[in-house]
Amino acid sequence: MAFFATLTADGGVPIFTRNSGEVTSKLPFAAVGSLNGVHMFTRLRNGELKRAVTPEEKIIWREYHKRLVLILITKNDACSDCHMSNLLDNIFAAMAMLIGLDQLLKPGEVMKLQKTLVVCHPLVDSLLKQLDKDKGNIGDLTRTSDCLLSTDTHSLQECLNQLLDVADSLYGCLLIKGKVVVASKEWWSLTNQEQTLICFYVNCLPKVLSREILIFLPTSSPQNSNRLITLNLLRDVEVCVLCSSEPPLAVLEEEAPKIWKCCFDVLKVTSSLSPRNFPSSIELDPNIICLLLINSETNQSLCSSLASPSAAQKSTPALETQRQQEALRTLYKLVVGTYFKNKDSEMDKKLLADNTCSSFDYGDIDYGNCQPLEYYIYLEEYKCYVINEQPHQIYVVYNTRIPNYALKSISHKALKLLTEKNLFPEV
Repeated sequence: MAFFATLTADGGVPIFTRNSGEVTSKLPFAAVGSLNGVHMFTRLRNGELKRAVTPEEKIIWREYHKRLVLILITKNDACSDCHMSNLLDNIFAAMAMLIGLDQLLKPGEVMKLQKTLVVCHPLVDSLLKQLDKDKGNIGDLTRTSDCLLSTDTHSLQECLNQLLDVADSLYGCLLIKGKVVVASKEWWSLTNQEQTLICFYVNCLPKVLSREILIFLPTSSPQNSNRLITLNLLRDVEVCVLCSSEPPLAVLEEEAPKIWKCCFDVLKVTSSLSPRNFPSSIELDPNIICLLLINSETNQSLCSSLASPSAAQKSTPALETQRQQEALRTLYKLVVGTYFKNKDSEMDKKLLADNTCSSFDYGDIDYGNCQPLEYYIYLEEYKCYVINEQPHQIYVVYNTRIPNYALKSISHKALKLLTEKNLFPEV
């Protein structure tokens, strides 16, 4: 459940509101006004209101450039505020990406801004929802790029390079169910936030054979718009290209099938790896239900849902996949910001809230120079184990049948198997 509202900082005029989850009705106008009034009251008296917590809900306020106030209400999960702050930073950056930072912060013309920001609603809804039964992406939470690990990427990389030559572009990637399989080196030079938001935007749009949209890169190119072109190759397989005004979309629509024709079989095999998202040749313990692997050096991540042995060749049912995503997200939010420090990636200052939140703003846990490296927890339905062994972190969710003494050794073995071949896309 989440309520979200954007208002002007000076007058408290609502720009737009969204909601997600079980609640379908919008937050009443009077309630939005009251929430903004409390924030404005504290600011006028040289105070700083960051959050309010009840037994059931948590409310946070974040102000950007003294122009916009973003308000978020969610269930009180007793996790660090850094995750909610990160969500609002992503939403602000998403608005800047789709209409431009200058337009977003331009004083006055509230009615025009309201109409302009309508284009942002699908992406904001996707970020608020956070769960996708079909794709299972988690990069919005971890500040990493969701990846699909495959051993057969050389031919795919060559085809991508050929298409980029035709498009006269340096920036492109191949997505399978929203996860990066291969990408150009220049694509990885974009900020991680830009990569994540572009992929999430492509995922939340209706599926078509091709499209071109003007977007801004909030950090890399905030003043000049770029053409985002997507070409659908197979079901759930898309190639994304950032380019200038040339060549026309029709040229790329004609050339793409010719370039990728030789790789269609490879694409089908690679696509079949989902929702496992790594090669079947890597055999993990059958007690593992799902896992999250993060490479903090390259800001890439693997989110994997593992089918039971009796259904090794079948996709995990949508409901079960969603439950696994919820388990991984809950585990990550519980550990990061509470026991493990939230990774302070190089975020663009102009895209951060004025009243930022410390990673340890919730609770008093501070280990000084002695930082925890492993974590485990037993729940009613799962057992979980986390390893922080830089540059990798692994979050593993097990069924309850696994004996407690085996959690550590099996988790370390899984980490070794998934990292020893270095299967993440080359940066």
